[in-house]
Amino acid sequence: MQIKNISILIFCIGIGVSALAAKNRQGQLRMALNEDPEILNPLLSASDYAVDVQTWVCDSLLKRDLDTYSWQSAIAEKWELAKDNGSITFHLRDNVFFHNGAKLTADDVKFSFDVYKKPGVVSPSVTSYFDGIDSVEILSPLKVKVKFKNSYFKNFEVIATNWILPKAVYDVKTQLPNQLVCAGPYQLDAYEKSKKISLKLFDKYFGFNVSHLKNLNTFQSIEFQLIREEEARVEKLKKSEIDFLEFPNSDLLERKLSGDVVQKSLVKVKVENKIPKTWSYIGWNLAKPLFSDPELRKALNLLVNKEDINKVFFDNQLYVLNGPFLHTQEYGAKIKPFVRDVKKARTLLKKAGWGDSNKDGILDKMIDGVRLDLKFTLSYANKDFEKVWQYIREDYRSSGIDMELKFQDFNVMMKAKEDLSFDALALSWSGGGVDPDPKQLWHSESSLKGGSNFVGYKNIEVNKQIDIGRMIMDRKKRIAVFEKVYQMVADENPYLFLFMDKFNYYAHVNRFTKPKDTFNYGIGLNTWSVKK
Repeated sequence: MQIKNISILIFCIGIGVSALAAKNRQGQLRMALNEDPEILNPLLSASDYAVDVQTWVCDSLLKRDLDTYSWQSAIAEKWELAKDNGSITFHLRDNVFFHNGAKLTADDVKFSFDVYKKPGVVSPSVTSYFDGIDSVEILSPLKVKVKFKNSYFKNFEVIATNWILPKAVYDVKTQLPNQLVCAGPYQLDAYEKSKKISLKLFDKYFGFNVSHLKNLNTFQSIEFQLIREEEARVEKLKKSEIDFLEFPNSDLLERKLSGDVVQKSLVKVKVENKIPKTWSYIGWNLAKPLFSDPELRKALNLLVNKEDINKVFFDNQLYVLNGPFLHTQEYGAKIKPFVRDVKKARTLLKKAGWGDSNKDGILDKMIDGVRLDLKFTLSYANKDFEKVWQYIREDYRSSGIDMELKFQDFNVMMKAKEDLSFDALALSWSGGGVDPDPKQLWHSESSLKGGSNFVGYKNIEVNKQIDIGRMIMDRKKRIAVFEKVYQMVADENPYLFLFMDKFNYYAHVNRFTKPKDTFNYGIGLNTWSVKK
């Protein structure tokens, strides 16, 4: 999901502090987006591409320190947690404005939580995190009390980090997909779909007057360029047409960025930190008769040589996943290793009734009176991993399984995901919080249309253990319960779990000053500035 900061308004020759601070900021930070965000509206969006933009535009009641992970004041300048942990009271700053010019009040804070109770307004993928909020009471225009209905372990984090939105803009019957009005340091300037998203500095941002925030966000503008092809992104970086680019592994970083010119103009960085890491997977559509059989899904897992893929394509720079290993080894350490076993996989397929009845090299089986080939389509939107899908396709072909590959536009693929009109999807999840909550991905309640459990995984015992674990405040005891959940999920293979990043790799144009290559809990791009 503390020092009190008192903002003092002073004027210098008629110029307010915020305006003066904004004037002293300079330059532009240009980055690449692999895909168009499907939606920019914070209430409707679910993809990381949208979050990449929203993070610069929106703000919350509190923030995390990037090194210590301790709470810091933000929109709220102070807060008090009740002795019984049943509520928390926030005191809001008196100088917070939204990008439309309206002053932020307690009414906006209340709306920003109450909206998650309105059916059909907010993406179902995030509503489960707000289950523990009972009510938000306005005590004064700048003071609110949030009451908890239970002991959900993320209650405080959810409340502290939820983006505060202007009620007047978002309390409408029909939400605009690309409406993005918040109270953060940058505001939406222009959105050219499939081309770029431009942000400009918000000169009334409250953080310019706060001691621990005033030296952040030093750029006059931020630009996100939509560049789908990996080669095109790299070339843009080499030509200094974008400033910052992340790489999936060290091999790609070194191979793509070599030569004297690159060495002089770019800085290449490999870092290890405590950021929840991205992990990749193939999600099977369990609503399809083909994938409803857990033994078939197990065989599909056993046939893939993940260790070899990691070695050949990623120089062993990734963690090989055996299950929903979400962030730290602490959470995934007890999941039983899942080693490739072709013989066992073929035995499972045979026992399940799969055979080559017409001798065409593809396994087939009678299902509900219809003979089906063991054939399906894997849809993917990221060409960077295409060689991995081709490798897996060959693993399957050698055992009589035909996996067709289909490259799609990301938003087209997301539409197929929402409509459940897919066989298998190649996707990745960002790591989530430092303390993950498995409900969003693995609880049956999250399998509703628009939910993150889009593969339709349902297990009564998994639901029970998730519900128990979410109410345990003691971290070690909670982890013990969630480990049971992760093992049960791993055993049933709703995904083909693949890899998780070990490190972060990035390169940037050599024109920035930065305090360090990475903080403990983030690279900290908002701490960078253009060299003077």
